[in-house]
Amino acid sequence: MVKRHNFVRGFCLMGIAGVLAVGTGCGETKRLRRENQQLHEQLTSLQQENADLSSKVGQYESELSQLENSKRALEEKLQGTGASVRIKNGAVSVTLPGSVLFDSGQTTLRPQSKETLKKIAGILKTEAASEVVRIEGHTDDDPISKQKDKYKSNWELSTARAAAVLHYMVEECSISPTRVYLAGFGQYQPVTDNNSKSGKASNRRVEFVIVPRGTVDRMLP
Repeated sequence: MVKRHNFVRGFCLMGIAGVLAVGTGCGETKRLRRENQQLHEQLTSLQQENADLSSKVGQYESELSQLENSKRALEEKLQGTGASVRIKNGAVSVTLPGSVLFDSGQTTLRPQSKETLKKIAGILKTEAASEVVRIEGHTDDDPISKQKDKYKSNWELSTARAAAVLHYMVEECSISPTRVYLAGFGQYQPVTDNNSKSGKASNRRVEFVIVPRGTVDRMLP
């Protein structure tokens, strides 16, 4: 009887252990399934992010290619005018040295600069007919001396020069006033240092930044 009792007891214990093992296995399976589902959702999200990034990269490369093409085309059309072309903050910018446009410290356009401005105006009316143009004035870091009573700082001088160019483009070259606006940056956006005469000359300039419509606010420096 004792042997039979021990056998029955052992069988019952084995049965209980088996049930516990099955219960534990089910819980582990559920946990693994949840983790697998979470990993699958994360993978799907990462794949979507990767697709979005690839699309943005493709769009950026396309826009950059278009800008490069526009830059080369403008360089060809402006050869011999003294103007240079570069890509600036995602837009094409045509730069004219201050010496082409103005005498030292002045804001009256030099007569010989007007043919160049007419050529630029022609391009703006054909090649960039649907876009907005920001006309920027820039100076070197020399303080105002000759016309200190008229211009408090280089900000005022650079803005007055940009305004002189804007008025000529609108009034003499028939550029629509709805397409242009001006900005004067004074000495604070140099293209090179001001440690030499050539550096100062490069920083004295007016730029025509061709800004695609709908992105004017985004393009502001």
